[in-house]
Amino acid sequence: MPSAPKQAGSQPEHGAERPFAKKTIRAGDGLGLVGEVSGHGDTALVFLHGWCGDREYWKHQVGPFAADYRVVTLDQAGHGESGKDRKVWSAAGLAGDVEAVAKSLGLKRVILVGHSMGGPVALLAAKRMPGTVVAVVGVDSLHNAESQLPEEVRTKFLADFDKDFKGTMRVVVGGMVHEKTDAELKEWLVTRAEAQDPKMVAIMRDLFGLDTVRAFKEAKVPVRCINSAGGYQFFTPTAVETNKKYADFGAVTIEGVGHYPMLEKPDEFNRRLRDVLKEVCDQEVSPSRPVRGTIGSTSGPLEV
Repeated sequence: MPSAPKQAGSQPEHGAERPFAKKTIRAGDGLGLVGEVSGHGDTALVFLHGWCGDREYWKHQVGPFAADYRVVTLDQAGHGESGKDRKVWSAAGLAGDVEAVAKSLGLKRVILVGHSMGGPVALLAAKRMPGTVVAVVGVDSLHNAESQLPEEVRTKFLADFDKDFKGTMRVVVGGMVHEKTDAELKEWLVTRAEAQDPKMVAIMRDLFGLDTVRAFKEAKVPVRCINSAGGYQFFTPTAVETNKKYADFGAVTIEGVGHYPMLEKPDEFNRRLRDVLKEVCDQEVSPSRPVRGTIGSTSGPLEV
């Protein structure tokens, strides 16, 4: 009997399924935060999805990384199955949620992996958890600490979402995938994003006012990024030298992906993430040792 065709966004064949525990954790304001925990290890990887995403965006990472790490995937407040009844929505509030999750699960050593919005949330969470968070890994995120969208662009963006959330989401997500991205995956991304709560526009409004330079400085941990090399409408280049002014920063880029490298090329993304984790851990063990081939903005192999 032939096997069923693999659906867009399904678990890669190499990523063995691993048991997980679904948990609901209470945030500081009592809001329920839904997540999944799997794997074992002294280091926990806490995966933070982007704006109007959910924990399923990390489906290709859970199995492969649970072999070596404790893996936590979280529906951030207002998203997925987590609570949506919060009076004030902000990136700082989401960072506080990350801290609540880490404390509830007893996580002692954490690397935060944040896609898109999850990147700045991770920086803010790192500030709140000195000694617990040892690194932040951005995923097509944290491109340029000094970059700000013009006020008129921000105003129109928010107004479009306020007027027609689903229609605008379809246009925006369509412009965030690579020209070669599988059509089924693109539709999967659009469908999930437009099903999120329109109230989440409030978080984007708050993010537009975030002082990213300050967030980089105050995180006080190594920051690494795995970003797209380009080829999609809303691509933002990664300004490595700019970001290095404010943090221990480095980045690698992946060719042929848009804003969702962990879904568009999960096998390559996972290899890159393993290399980044090794570089960060090696640097932590030997902080005085010069790091050969410091990670820069390149699509070539890491040299650590």
